[in-house]
Amino acid sequence: MKALPVLAAAVLLIFVVSCEKGGESGSCGSEQAPVAAVDSNPSDRGGDPVEKLPPLSRDDFNRLAAAADSSVYWVSDQVDPGVLNPDELVVTGVSGDLGKWVRDGAFTADFDRLIRDLSERRRQEAVARELAQGRPTLVMSDLSGLSPDEKQLVTHVLNAAAMTDRLHRLQRGAATYEKDLASWRSDDRALFMRNNGPWCEAPGTADDPFCNAGSGFPGQVYTTYPADEKHELELCTRLQALPNATELMDPFTVVRKAEDGSFAAVPINKVYDGPMNEVAAELDKAAELAKKVGEDAFATYLAAAAGSFRSNDWNPADEAWVAMNATNSKFYLRIGPDEVYWDLCQQKAGFHTSFALIDKGSLELQDKLNPLRSRMEESLGELTADYKPRQVSFQMPDFIQIIMNAGDARKGIGATIGQSLPNWGSVVERGGSRTVVMTNLYQDPDSRELAKKKAAELLAPDTMAFYAEEQRIALIDIILHEATHNLGPYSDFRIDGKRAGQIFGGGLATVLEELKAQTGSWFYVPLLQEAGVIDETQARQLYTHALVWSFGHLSQGLFAPDGNPKPYSQLSAVIVGRLMDAGALEWVDVAGADGSRKGLFNMKFDLVPAVVKTLMRDVVSVKATGNVEAARAMVDDFVTGSKKALVHLDEIKARLAPYPRGSMIYQVKM
Repeated sequence: MKALPVLAAAVLLIFVVSCEKGGESGSCGSEQAPVAAVDSNPSDRGGDPVEKLPPLSRDDFNRLAAAADSSVYWVSDQVDPGVLNPDELVVTGVSGDLGKWVRDGAFTADFDRLIRDLSERRRQEAVARELAQGRPTLVMSDLSGLSPDEKQLVTHVLNAAAMTDRLHRLQRGAATYEKDLASWRSDDRALFMRNNGPWCEAPGTADDPFCNAGSGFPGQVYTTYPADEKHELELCTRLQALPNATELMDPFTVVRKAEDGSFAAVPINKVYDGPMNEVAAELDKAAELAKKVGEDAFATYLAAAAGSFRSNDWNPADEAWVAMNATNSKFYLRIGPDEVYWDLCQQKAGFHTSFALIDKGSLELQDKLNPLRSRMEESLGELTADYKPRQVSFQMPDFIQIIMNAGDARKGIGATIGQSLPNWGSVVERGGSRTVVMTNLYQDPDSRELAKKKAAELLAPDTMAFYAEEQRIALIDIILHEATHNLGPYSDFRIDGKRAGQIFGGGLATVLEELKAQTGSWFYVPLLQEAGVIDETQARQLYTHALVWSFGHLSQGLFAPDGNPKPYSQLSAVIVGRLMDAGALEWVDVAGADGSRKGLFNMKFDLVPAVVKTLMRDVVSVKATGNVEAARAMVDDFVTGSKKALVHLDEIKARLAPYPRGSMIYQVKM
C-alpha cells in the first residue's frame, strides 16, 4: 500500500545479463451482436460463438469491412443501438447479393467468419495503440566490478526475481497463457510480458474491450478467489460482510469455497507451495554467498526471507529487512508479497522483487531529516484530538539504484520511485518501517525533457517558474510521501480490532492511506523550512513538483477497468480540488505567443499551507475514527460529486495524452 509511482510510466521486464570477456556465464432471423476471434492459440481459432466477442461499433465495422474488401456496409443503427441487425446490412456495388451474409432473416456462417476477422483486426489495432503509449527507457547496471562470488550471489537473486515474476502472474491468472506465448504474434507477446498478462493498462486503451493480447479476449480470473465466482467488486462486498471476513481478507491467504458453499482462507504457501519453495531455494544459495563475501546483514535477510517463503510468517523477514541499511550493506532487496493495488478487492499481497544497489547519497539527507521524525508525528496530534501521537522509530529513506524489478514491482503503467514497507506486522506496529527512494529512474535526458514539456502544458508562467529540474527537489518530495506512510494512523492501524480495509473497504482504504501520504508531501514543507533544510524558493519548487506529479496521475483517469479506484489519481483529484476550492490554485486564461489563449493552473503559494493543513486534519481524523461516511464524502466530492469540475480532469487528460510514457528495459552487465 505504499508504492509511489512516477508520472504513469509503463514498465517492461526485458533484461540482459552480459558477461565480461573471460568471465563465466551464470545460469547468468435471430438478432446477433458482433464479437471477435478466439484464443491466440491457432488451434482454438474459430471456436467461440460470435456472441462472446466485444461488439464492434458501426464506425469500426464499416471502416474494417472496407479494409477487408468485403463489400458490406452497416447502413443505420436505429433499431437496437450498438447491435448490428440483419436488416441493417447492405452489400455495396451494383445488384449486390446479400445472400452470402444474411439468409432467412439471420446472419450466415460466412458472416460469423467475417465478424471474427474484423474483430481480430480491431484487436490488433488496439494492441498496437497500447504498445505505442510506451517509450523504451533503459535502466543499466554495471556490476562487472563485483567479485566472482558476488556475481554468483547476484545471479541467484535474479533467478529468484524471475520466479516471483511468474508467481505474480499466477496470482493474476495470467500464467495459464504462458504455454501459448510461442504461437502468439510478436506484438501480443510484447504486451503480455510488459503488462504481466494479456490485459491492457495504458490510459488510452485500458478501457477498450478489444485491447487484449489474447485473441479470445480472456478476462482476468484471479487465483486468489474461487474460480467459480464472478470476479467482480460485488464479490469483495460479500466477502467483507461475512463473519470470518478478517481471515478471508488476510493479505497472505487466498479465498476458497467449501462443498457447502462457505468461504475459507487458505495460506498462500499451501496454494503456491511449489514456486514459493523454488524461490526459497535460490535465496538460501544467495544467503550462503552473502555470508562468504562479508555481507552479514544481507545474508541474514536472505535466509529469513527464504524461511518466510516456506512458512508464510513474514515477520522474521521483515525484522531482518529493516535491520539492513545504507551503512551495513551495498545491496538492497525486497522480495515477497507486499502491495495490494493489483488485487480485485485490494486486500491480497502481490509477490514482487525490487533489487538494487545502495546509493550512499542518502546519508546526508537522512542526517538532516531523521531528527524531525518525532516532530512530524506530534504535528498530526496537534491537528485533531481524534489521533494520539505515538513513538516512531522508522528510518528516513535510503536511496537505491534499481538493478531489477519483477512481479508486482513492475507494471505496464507505473514505476515505483519510492516505497515504505512492510504494510503489516510487528515492525509496523512499533513504527519501525523501512523506506527507500529509487534515484536512477527517469534521470536520462529524454525523460527529463519530456517531464518539463508536460508540466508546461498545464502550468501558468508564474508557477512554471518554480518547476525544478534539480533531482534533490523530487527526492525530498518522494521522501515526505514515504515518511508520512509511517506517521499518523498507519496502514495496519486498527479500530476495535479491524484493519482499515475491513472498515472502509479495500479501495477506499488504499485511497485514504495514499492521500495521507501525498498530503504529507505538501503539509511538511513549512516544517522543513523551519528546520533549515529548504528555503522559500525550494518550498515553492516542492509544491510545484507535487502538483505536476498529480497531473500525471489524473491524466490516467480515476477508475480502473474493473471499477476499482486508481488510488494516486483519486488522491490527486482531492488535493487539486481542495486547492482549487480554497483559491490556492486557480485556472487562469493565458495568452500564447501566437495570440491564442489557453487555460492553465496558477498556484497562490502563500495560501497553500493553510489548505493542506486542513486537508491533513480531515484525513487523519477519518482514518483514526473509521468515519466511513466522512471519508467517502471527502473523496467523492472531487471524484464523482459536484466539485469534480474544479479538477479540470478532461483538460488534463487531453493535454497529456499525446505524450508517451517510459517503458523500463533492464540491462545487467556482469
